[in-house]
Amino acid sequence: MTEMPDGVLIRQAGPADYENVAKMHYPSWRLSYRGIMTPQMLDLFDWQKWIDEEYPRRLCRAGWAMWLAESGDQILGMSIFGPEPEHSDHLEIDSLYVAAGKDRRGIGGLLLDHALNSAPGHDVVVWCAEKNFRARRFYEKKGFRRDGRSFVWTLMPGVLAIPQLGFTLHRSESQG
Repeated sequence: MTEMPDGVLIRQAGPADYENVAKMHYPSWRLSYRGIMTPQMLDLFDWQKWIDEEYPRRLCRAGWAMWLAESGDQILGMSIFGPEPEHSDHLEIDSLYVAAGKDRRGIGGLLLDHALNSAPGHDVVVWCAEKNFRARRFYEKKGFRRDGRSFVWTLMPGVLAIPQLGFTLHRSESQG
């Protein structure tokens, strides 16, 4: 656990936290994908799906963890990160979300800094929805640059596909 300014605590989450995390994460995720996915499509992914399927699937990978920013008993944000599957010397940020109404207060930056400090000197990669301009600006302000990678996240074959763009923060010594 790390105590941050203004009483914000960064700590690792466990399965007992998933319900409260999902209740914070799901509304924030919906806001992030509003305009990218239709409201009907957003409704297909309820917060229970994150608890039962998404968190366990993402966190079963070796070296991966979920971290929370909280103040008192309120979860202010969450991140999920670990070694990139294809390049274990790179850190991949899978998720970084701040509670709705708590954005622009430095919480996302605290969670990102925690992830970066967990693997000093390693390059860090993240995927952003092509049309998630807010997330793209956040990472670009933190030094991440488009790296030419892209893929299409297919949530429902033939129905819903979301183009994703890769961003990298070069920190390895070989990159200068």
